[in-house]
Amino acid sequence: MKDFERLRQECLSEIAALGIKTGTVREWVINTRARSRWGQCRLEPDGTYTIQIAESLLTDDRISEKACKETIIHELLHTCKGCMKHQGRWKANAVMMNCRYGYNIKRVTSGKEKGVENYKPERMTVKYVFTCGGCGATIYRKRDSKFTKYYRRYGCTRCGATDWRKKTVN
Repeated sequence: MKDFERLRQECLSEIAALGIKTGTVREWVINTRARSRWGQCRLEPDGTYTIQIAESLLTDDRISEKACKETIIHELLHTCKGCMKHQGRWKANAVMMNCRYGYNIKRVTSGKEKGVENYKPERMTVKYVFTCGGCGATIYRKRDSKFTKYYRRYGCTRCGATDWRKKTVN
């Protein structure tokens, strides 16, 4: 398992060395449930950030420390002022990091690019499938919720129809 604390500190130092000012990260979370993303940066109501990193980045020996740092830096760049989207200043900062340190920081990275040739995220187990009778839009749910119990009360976001067809899988 990779030393997350050390990697995180190295990333912060490299970003600071280029004069890039990051925001305040309130919490770092190692996400054990993430299956289709490497990381996530969330802006909190108080202006701080919570960053999640997929556990598989730290535990999979096929993924290099460099690939892990690319994800950490990717998420840290989102904490910079005006950088929540993958454009403008975020993109410019990513290019600076890539040029200076030889990283491959970009909007989306595949498992193959992380060094995991046969990486496939675990498929979501679907319990319910809802189809809109108005436009045919499909909604998948893997567990019970207010929507799965009272779906007739909800309108389709595409067409507004309330004519849902429910199919229970397994």
